[in-house]
Amino acid sequence: MRRVLLASGVIVLLVVVVVAAQPPAPFPVAPPAPPAAPATQPAPAVAPPVVPPGAPGETTLPIPPKPLPIAGAPGAQPVQQAAAETALSKLLPLNAYPQNTQDAVRGVLLGAAWLAKMNEANGQFLHGYLPALRQPMPGDHDLRQAQAALALAQAAKFSGDKQHAAVANQAALRLLAFTKSDPNDPSCRVPVQMSLVCNRVGFAALVALTVYELPNPSEPLLTAAEQLCTFLRTRLKPDGSVHYTDGPADDPLKMDPAGVNEYPGLALQALAASGRVRPAEWKKDAVKSGVAHYRAVFRARPHPALAVTVSPAAVELYLQTKLAEAAAAAFEMNDWLCDLQISPNDPRTPQYAGGFRSVVEGRGGDAPAATADTGRCVQSLACAYHLTRVTGDLTREAKYRPVVGFAVQFLCGLQFVETNTRHFEDTFRVKMLIGAFHLSPADGNLRIDATGSALTGLLKFLASGAQNS
Repeated sequence: MRRVLLASGVIVLLVVVVVAAQPPAPFPVAPPAPPAAPATQPAPAVAPPVVPPGAPGETTLPIPPKPLPIAGAPGAQPVQQAAAETALSKLLPLNAYPQNTQDAVRGVLLGAAWLAKMNEANGQFLHGYLPALRQPMPGDHDLRQAQAALALAQAAKFSGDKQHAAVANQAALRLLAFTKSDPNDPSCRVPVQMSLVCNRVGFAALVALTVYELPNPSEPLLTAAEQLCTFLRTRLKPDGSVHYTDGPADDPLKMDPAGVNEYPGLALQALAASGRVRPAEWKKDAVKSGVAHYRAVFRARPHPALAVTVSPAAVELYLQTKLAEAAAAAFEMNDWLCDLQISPNDPRTPQYAGGFRSVVEGRGGDAPAATADTGRCVQSLACAYHLTRVTGDLTREAKYRPVVGFAVQFLCGLQFVETNTRHFEDTFRVKMLIGAFHLSPADGNLRIDATGSALTGLLKFLASGAQNS
């Protein structure tokens, strides 16, 4: 028995020695790629948003976002080369401009990158996001989708970013899928949904504006935008008002009393933009009558939303016609808007300094207005400031300049950037936060229309002349 145990022990010892003498397996340098993911493609977990068809060979969105195009900064030269014929190129080197202008350019570039990341393969934007819960926000709406598409189209034209232009083009095509040709008039395109679900006048106006703002819209897209403007023409009444409800016999002020401050002004903006792209006398006449009508409505029931939607149309009308009444209407509305701005010396809401107060029965209240509308206020005031330079109104130019600048400061303070997101995990903040404008100083939630209106306002500021001072 002892001999058996001894022999077994010897055998086990020999096996251990042989195994120990084998060379160790080499450490894998990289794990093998899965069969469905060739080495030339990025891993699905970090894949950027799908680029719409028609843009082969274009680079993906940078992660983290592109650096600012400041002379000497890393990555500045490629931006300069890509933007040789754009409005952005006129602002280079950026460090030669005031801090407000530098912040606005950064806000536009980062905000546009965020909107592009929020756009999905079908052209639809992720409507909103709740960073604290790390989940999407409920409550999507087609008007907000259209506002985001409009802003991305404007930003793509400003920067010359081809991928952003492709995404905006895809978003516009998706929005047009919610319209159809009028069976009784092939030259007219009508939104499919009823106004109780999504206001047809507002939706048609925003989609048409998106097409007109694309860097190089195709002829079919321009034709579709003109058809939407034909639909808007059917909504015009002899007194200059816009019938923004569906029923011909409806009283819009009873059916949707708040709509008078929103949808007519958007319709006038779309018709004014259409008149710039494809001039026609009826468009000028429609905008002229509409501005006159809603100037009277504003005098009777002043409201910020009415001022900021009608004012850009009035300014565009003046640029096309030099009509004194159009300039007077824009100045009247923006003079009133200036008085709503929250002063830095106001102890009631110091964190909202530069923003605007809400309105109760035509007068400024104590509470701040929804900051998602601040971008539209900046757009309106920037349009009015540009008008002062065209008309030579030095008094109003001096009045509007600090108001616009202060509002831009407040607006840029609502944007998530590198410095105010460091407490978030790196991948999450780069993918979901940086570039977005949150809803208020006390609300860090994100919504595409808030970022969209911010971009539209900042872009108007950068084109107004106020960016130089």
